[in-house]
Amino acid sequence: MNDKILDNFLTVYQLDAQPVRGRIVKLGAALDKALGARYPDLVANLLGEAMLLSALVAQSLKFKGRLVIQCHGTNEGAVSLLMSDCTTDGHIRGYARWDDDKLEELMRDNSNRGANKLLGGGTFSMTIDQGADMDQYQGLTAIEGERLSDCAEHYFKHSEQIPTEIRLACGTIQEPHSDLKRRGGGIMIQKIAGDENRGHTEEDWDTAKALFRTVTDSELLDPNLSQEALLYRLFHESGVRVVDTAAVEARCKCSRERLERTLQSFNKTALKDMAEFGVINANCEFCDTTYSFPLTEI
Repeated sequence: MNDKILDNFLTVYQLDAQPVRGRIVKLGAALDKALGARYPDLVANLLGEAMLLSALVAQSLKFKGRLVIQCHGTNEGAVSLLMSDCTTDGHIRGYARWDDDKLEELMRDNSNRGANKLLGGGTFSMTIDQGADMDQYQGLTAIEGERLSDCAEHYFKHSEQIPTEIRLACGTIQEPHSDLKRRGGGIMIQKIAGDENRGHTEEDWDTAKALFRTVTDSELLDPNLSQEALLYRLFHESGVRVVDTAAVEARCKCSRERLERTLQSFNKTALKDMAEFGVINANCEFCDTTYSFPLTEI
C-alpha cells in the first residue's frame, strides 16, 4: 500500500491470532463529491455517516451487488428519509429528505442533535441487492441511539446476531489555500465465531473492544493520519495486519441513456404533460444532476 494515498479506499484488517476482523475507511474527495453542497450541515453529516457505513458493510459481501442503508424517520424528526448505497465495486451515493422548519427548531436545541433526534425514531434497514434476477435480503430494526453507529450496532445485534462495534465521524475541514471540504472516517470490528483452534474467545473480544473504543472522531477525520497508522495506534499491542484494500469513489447509477429509455416508454400525451416549453427536465435525487430532453428528440 502506498502510504501517500490516505483517502478514498477501504482496508480490511485482522487482529493476529484473535477472533476479530474489521474494516476501516477514510473518505475525502469521494465523500465531498457524493454529498455536494445542497445539504445543511446536520443533514450532510448524518448522510455522510450513512455512506461511510454502507461502504464498510458492502465490502463484506461475497458476491457482486450492493448494500443499501435506509432510515425512515417519523413526523417527530427533521429528517424523514436517509438513503445510501455502496456497490461491491466501492461506488457510493446517497440522498436525504428533510423539513427546514423542524431542522431550524432542532438547531435551536443544543441538548441533542443526534440521529434519534434528527430522525425522530423510526426504522433502520440494511438491504442486500444481488441484482435484478436475485431475491433481495432485508433486515429491519428500530432507530436507537444518538449516533448512526448506535443504530447499526443495534441492527447487527438483533438482526444478524454478530457482535459488532462501529465508529463513524463526518465533518468539514479547511486545509491551507482551500475551501471547506467534507470528509469522514469509519471503522468497525466484528467477532468471528470461535472454533477448536481458537478456543475461548470472549477475553480477546473484550480486549479488542476496549482498544477500539479509544478511537476519536478527530483521528477518523485527520487527513494526515493514514489508515495503517491509525490501526497500528489502536492495536499494535495485539498485533494487526492488513488483509485487503479496495478503492471507494462517488459514482451514481443514473445516466442520460437510461432516463431517455424510461421517457420513451410513455405515450405522447404523458410526455407533453411532463414538458415545459417543449423540454422535459429530469433530476437525479442522488447526484443532483439535471438532464434535459427536448420533446423533438424523444
